[in-house]
Amino acid sequence: MSSLNVLYRDVDRAPYLFTLRAVAKRHDLDLNFERSSPANPGWADRLERGDVDFLAENYWGLQTFRARGSPFITVASVVNHMTEKLLANASVTSVDDLRGKKLAVRGAGPQVFLPGLWLKDLGLARDVEQVVISEQEAGRWGHWKKVANGECAACFMTTLYSAEPLAAGLHEVPYDRYYFEGMNVTLTTTEQLIRERRADVQSLVNATFDATETFRGDAPMLLKIMREECLDQLKEHFDIPDDRRLESLYEILRDELAEYPVPAPEGILNALRVVRGESAGRPQRETHTYEDDVLPPSFNPLLMWDLSFAREALRTRGR
Repeated sequence: MSSLNVLYRDVDRAPYLFTLRAVAKRHDLDLNFERSSPANPGWADRLERGDVDFLAENYWGLQTFRARGSPFITVASVVNHMTEKLLANASVTSVDDLRGKKLAVRGAGPQVFLPGLWLKDLGLARDVEQVVISEQEAGRWGHWKKVANGECAACFMTTLYSAEPLAAGLHEVPYDRYYFEGMNVTLTTTEQLIRERRADVQSLVNATFDATETFRGDAPMLLKIMREECLDQLKEHFDIPDDRRLESLYEILRDELAEYPVPAPEGILNALRVVRGESAGRPQRETHTYEDDVLPPSFNPLLMWDLSFAREALRTRGR
């Protein structure tokens, strides 16, 4: 049996990843997961050195390294759209009501930049003020408190963390699906590993297709995995007093999954636009990070994708 070493960081990924590990065994593939430290993730360096075989997330930021010559290749992605709810106070009942108001923006990850891109595409960029709220100030996904206290009118909140703001009186405002690539498990490796271990990469992608089907259709198996293999990790971020809360988390993660673990073209483009700095009113970070680098206009994100494995996985399924 072959094995692959996979690096991840966010506990939200664990239920899918551990499902992938269980399913991969049916494909004679062992997946060894390593969780990185938020203080020193070493994403790109470790992948390029070969310390790990795959990264399980952060595709949107890794584009910068690919543009600079790092031989990164992404082969699968399980969520292809922005999954956050738009939550608001009583002054906002539709997206158009945001005009002339303030939008609280989470000061971490792509959520710093994605709302600006969304506003730009809706023609609202000049009419909505973005207020970036640091997590040091408000806590993890705590920027909603600026809406609850009236400083802002609305915010985007991942469904996983929406129960508290909804209980505090905020309500959901519907909006059309907006595509973005890199929101959940996105598998990235190197050109060298694909050349040397193509069969193992195919097994991994086949298992990813199977894991998506399993996640969507086998609730008892998923709840068992969440209860027995990643409950401690989930409790780092979530209060889980009983099985009903665990079921709720599972249902949220299940409903976010794409039908197949492949990207949407609009999502690839929007991830590129975010890294290029096309977000309206792009907020400035206090410290420079690789996400702040502007990609050269010649960079084509399609060169970072190898979907031949996904095509083969679909072919074996008769599609």
